[in-house]
Amino acid sequence: MKTRLITAITAIVIGKMAVGQFYERTGKNFGMYFSAQPLSLIKQSGDPFALTTINGSAGFVSMVSRGIYPTVGYTYSHQLNAGIRNTTFPLAQSHMVDASILFNKRLVKLMNKRINGICHYVSLGLILAPEYHYMFGTRENPNESFGEVGGQIGLSLYHHYSSASKRARSKTRQYDVFYRQGFTPVFAQTIGDVQQKFYRQEIGIRVRLIHHEVYDFLK
Repeated sequence: MKTRLITAITAIVIGKMAVGQFYERTGKNFGMYFSAQPLSLIKQSGDPFALTTINGSAGFVSMVSRGIYPTVGYTYSHQLNAGIRNTTFPLAQSHMVDASILFNKRLVKLMNKRINGICHYVSLGLILAPEYHYMFGTRENPNESFGEVGGQIGLSLYHHYSSASKRARSKTRQYDVFYRQGFTPVFAQTIGDVQQKFYRQEIGIRVRLIHHEVYDFLK
């Protein structure tokens, strides 16, 4: 078994040397993420449970170590059925800045298949992330909250190739499904002598596209 493994590795290296290009990553990388949160609510603790908003987010992401991804981004939130008062939340549209540190632990390999001479791998992972979000108020409705401290938990799919080509080594894609919960108010305002505090929950999907700097190992 050991002899077969050594032979296979040697054959791969010789094959790459024959082609003349064998790319490795330098460790530097930078990417973007895009997400949609179609199931979302922003409400006070006494409001009825109802889906009140639909959100979209985009931002920047980088892998600083295996499985650790700091992110910073922007979220746009649109209130559904603004004329039907399922919530006392005052903003029909809102804007947020976001920051988080996402931890991604691979759990199990789902696919290992050879397609057009290249092995494709798909693995399932667990994601956890502490987060901070700040929602901007308006002149009529200023935000008195210092920001939302929350967290997310979910599952990720990671797709990569066995090839050492520049294209395969320079790009990675990850797909996430997540649940987000705010532990502090995302928005607060005082009406009369009573401060209203609004909390957020949502379910979303996200894609993370990361470009890795590579170099030709054989040069």
